[in-house]
Amino acid sequence: MSEAGEVSPPPVGRVRLSRLVAAFAWIGLTSIGGGRHAFFLDALVIRRRWLKNEEFVQDLTLAQVLPGPTFSNLAVALGFRLGGWRGALFGGLALVLPGALILLALSTLYFRAGWTPTAGGAMRGMAAAVVGLTFVAAGRVIAGSLRGWRALAIAAVVFLLVGWLRLNTALVLVLAVPASLWLYRPRRPAA
Repeated sequence: MSEAGEVSPPPVGRVRLSRLVAAFAWIGLTSIGGGRHAFFLDALVIRRRWLKNEEFVQDLTLAQVLPGPTFSNLAVALGFRLGGWRGALFGGLALVLPGALILLALSTLYFRAGWTPTAGGAMRGMAAAVVGLTFVAAGRVIAGSLRGWRALAIAAVVFLLVGWLRLNTALVLVLAVPASLWLYRPRRPAA
């Protein structure tokens, strides 16, 4: 913190590019399904301790509110935080390239051999694994995000509006973001 009490931004470029690319390539090669951010959380926050949980949650939030695939957005945000613009560029490529190559190979097999009952069973098993990973990732993100009554209130209202009332997610975000900014506005110290 600075003398005026302002929060300074985190240092950018704190991880060697070769280590960052290797970690992102491994995540791109081994991650599956909708809970893929759990792989980033495990690799970068828990095992390597390159990030604090709060930093990860900040970048995950940014990745989710921006257009485009959350996983790729997250790779670019985390890559920039850890390795500057080179980390963002090469980390993003390292993350996407393994999956793209695997998809190309599997697509070739699928269009030559077709879909079999064995493949359908394997996909159901992988879907169950993805649900488990999603639960783990959600629990870890909840622990780092929902601190205090304001955060709980925002999460509950968004859950109700999108989950139960099935309102459009973009509309709910348009309403929730200003409310969140107002609830978390800087407070003036009492004189």
